Amino acid sequence: MYKLWQLYNKNKIPNIPIIIDSPMGNEVFGVFERFTSWHKLNPDELAAMKNHFNITTSYKDTWKTIDDKRAKVVIAGSGMVSGGRVLTYLRYFIDKPETTVLLVGFQAEGTRGRQLIEGANEIKIFGKYCEVNAKIRTIESLSAHADQKELIDWLGKIKNIPEKVFLIHGEPTSSDTLRVKIKDTYNWQVHIPHLNETINIKL
Repeated sequence: MYKLWQLYNKNKIPNIPIIIDSPMGNEVFGVFERFTSWHKLNPDELAAMKNHFNITTSYKDTWKTIDDKRAKVVIAGSGMVSGGRVLTYLRYFIDKPETTVLLVGFQAEGTRGRQLIEGANEIKIFGKYCEVNAKIRTIESLSAHADQKELIDWLGKIKNIPEKVFLIHGEPTSSDTLRVKIKDTYNWQVHIPHLNETINIKL
């Protein structure tokens, strides 16, 4: 949202409607307003940015946005295009060549987001296959995931050394690389569970 706000203020994009259709995204403004010392936006700039966007709070408004034929930018919750309101938008817009789908952040293997990046000609949404004619673009630098160095630094702040570390989220090669890095850095036991593996933890 802030990047779009900056682009608008610098006259890099026209004054077209920008719709925020993400329940979690909508809550961000409240968090920023409560904890002003945790970020660099001053209250006036935050208020101006909030007023610039059209914040959608109901599913009824989602359909109004879809029916609106004007050019627009929609920020919708996605979960790597595996769920959220973005699916409703894609159902009606992904087959149109004038549509641009901008994926921000990491898209895991097996997700619709990854399929789109890899050039899928069609994707299945709500049980129906939709032809992909939209332009697919990505910005990886906006990922909310910590990188390997940040994870290693974070682990170093743990005061009580864990008996074992379990890596449960990530692609196989990346997970194994992180496993080796943790072992080399802290000499901790690191395990990557397999599908359906059962592990007994003593409390």
